[in-house]
Order: sequence, then C-alpha cells, then structure tokens
Amino acid sequence: MADRFILTGNRYFPVSDIAFDIVNFGFQDADPRHRQGPYFKTEHVLQYVIGGKGYYEIDGKKYVLKRGDLFYLPKNVLLSYKADPKDPYIYYWIGIDGASAKKLIERAGLCTQSPVIYYGDERIIKLFERIEFHLQKNTFADHLAATGKTYELMALLLSKNEGNLQKLKSVAVEYADAAIQYIKNRFNEDISVQKIADHIGIGRSYFCVIFTRYTSMSPMEYLMRYRIDQAGKMLKQGFSVTDAALNCGFNSPAHFSVQFKKVTGKTPMQYKLGK
Repeated sequence: MADRFILTGNRYFPVSDIAFDIVNFGFQDADPRHRQGPYFKTEHVLQYVIGGKGYYEIDGKKYVLKRGDLFYLPKNVLLSYKADPKDPYIYYWIGIDGASAKKLIERAGLCTQSPVIYYGDERIIKLFERIEFHLQKNTFADHLAATGKTYELMALLLSKNEGNLQKLKSVAVEYADAAIQYIKNRFNEDISVQKIADHIGIGRSYFCVIFTRYTSMSPMEYLMRYRIDQAGKMLKQGFSVTDAALNCGFNSPAHFSVQFKKVTGKTPMQYKLGK
C-alpha cells in the first residue's frame, strides 16, 4: 500500500500505517449461559466490559473479566469466552481488520500473551455509544462518522501507552536517517549520491536538499567525513596508512592522505603517531 501523507505546516507524515476498516460492531447483554468458542476469529476484535463478569481463555491461559476491562480477540488464534452464570457480563465489541489493525492494537499493549487491560475509562463507553449511534443511522455520512469515532477510540487506547505520546519524526528526517544508516553500513564500498537516493526510494535532487538540511553537510561530504573518522580509528589501532585507506573506501593512499589532512589538519602518519 502506498504511503499517504498529512500536511502539517511544512512537514509530512505517513498515515498508511494507521489505516484499518470496521468489520463489525455490537452490544451484548449476556444471559447466564452465554458462551463463545473455542473458535478462531476472522478479524481483530476489541471487547469492552461495562458491567458484570466473564471469563476468557486464550493461549492456554484464563482471565477473569470485570467492568472496565478491555479484552482483545486476535485474528486466527484459538480462543473462547463466557459469561459468569451469577453475574453475566455486558460488553460492547468492535471488529477491525486491515494491514495496520494488528500493529495498532499491539501499540496499545494488547497481544495474545497480554490480551486484557483494565482501563475503567468512561470515555471509552461514550465512544462505543457514539459509534453505535452512527452505525444505526446507516447513512454514508454516519458510517464515515462512526469510522472517525473508531479512530478516536484507538487514539484513546494508544494514549494510555506513554511510548505513543512521543513526537513522530517527519518523513524527511526518516529519509535522512535511512541515508546515514546506509552510509555507515557501506562506507567502504563505491557509493554515489544516486545510489543512496535509489536505496531510500526518492529523487536525487530532493534527497540532497533534505540531507543537507538535516546534517548541514552534503551527502558526499558526510560520507567523506565518516570515512576519515573510521580510517582514523584504524590508524590508532595500528593499521598502516594503505590498509586504512583501502578499507575505508579510498582508491589510493595518496588521495586518502590529501582528504585526511583536509578534514583533520594532519597527515595520516602524524595522526597515527599522535603528533
């Protein structure tokens, strides 16, 4: 799926990794005999208990469910759940699917090994109520509104995990970081600006602009400085000037010596001897 972008000022953020679809929705005021499974779900389901008690079994573990608990029913995982016969639970549920559904749920801290989280947040109930309201009206506009409320619900669940409150990097920064990692992994190879741009999947001119903004250096200047830095470490470890040059991507010791002095102010041998 191709990335889509949201414009905020002069920064762009990919939103392809937050896309999902509502598959189904419901409300269950269970009777004492209510039981589901064992079976496999064909979508990812989130169920929020608003009253009573229940029992959930997944991956060989059993959980007691109470008001305020949200329990996750993963797709294609054997599971079962049932109402407490004396105090049967009441819950809302929503099924979602799509390439990012599982990833988003995991970001909320829910997975097969940790499928139940206590929230006890009345806002979650209100959001389920609004989703139900819009879906019952059954118009195109209301289905869109229900989708919006579902995104609000996911945002609320994810906000409980502090890691999701950190600011996102802009796409430009992500590209620059990817280029830097590429340089660090392949600095001793024959690298060109075009090769780096091709690797991260953007045009050469655009790559040069964002890289220079991010590092205050051109890509080739950054590559040169990184090669010199690595060569300097090798010289300190006892490598010869020739070996340091050839192992750090320079075609000849003479060219290496010229560039090394330009960057450090010393010849490789002076640097090696600590002069």
